[in-house]
Amino acid sequence: MTNMNERAKSMKLKYKDLIDDVNKYYYKNEPIYFEAIADLEELRKDLTKLDYTKHLIGIVKPFLIKWGRMGRVVGREGLNWKKLGEILRSLEKNFGNLREERFQTIAFEKDEISDSITTIYERIDPLEYLGSPTTISKTLHLLNPEIFVMWDSGIRKRYKNRNSRIRDSPEGYLEFLKETQKGIKDALNDRKKETGKELDEIEKEIRNKYKSITLAKIIDEYNYGAVH
Repeated sequence: MTNMNERAKSMKLKYKDLIDDVNKYYYKNEPIYFEAIADLEELRKDLTKLDYTKHLIGIVKPFLIKWGRMGRVVGREGLNWKKLGEILRSLEKNFGNLREERFQTIAFEKDEISDSITTIYERIDPLEYLGSPTTISKTLHLLNPEIFVMWDSGIRKRYKNRNSRIRDSPEGYLEFLKETQKGIKDALNDRKKETGKELDEIEKEIRNKYKSITLAKIIDEYNYGAVH
């Protein structure tokens, strides 16, 4: 059993496996996803313009309930959406540090990058229910779909088997992002080896095929298929 687990940890993600799972799950509820992404396009340029009623109650909350199937978590009364809005507005500088980055090339080990990610997560974490690990990841993905990868308990457990530092914490989420980036890089390099194409060209092909989907969303589709 130990040898099998060690082999699973060292296995590199193949491009075909990645795309096969995306093809299985891509069209399920995706209109809801792309509508929310489009509705928040202008806000993503400057979070100081966030209006909690318009953006959080009007867009993020319905997305979490309908697409994320989190009605029992975020559909309850009394959640402090206004406070979440205040926190997000105050984190504009941290979001700004990530705004021009791409998932394929972002250097998660750089202090400015890692500090921004852990600070964002840490500031939201104390909020009741809105600060749950799954809710945080889905909310952050809407606010930067290029960099933030969504997770749930099943996905966290699967990745923790590879990297024991992955857990429900700001630092644990950063480790998760590093692992998912490694998976994407492995898959793209596998495709490069097969076709001779450059990594940027392969990423462009994926985006064109799947309605400008980001690599952070691509790995989420794969994770969902692998776990659920």
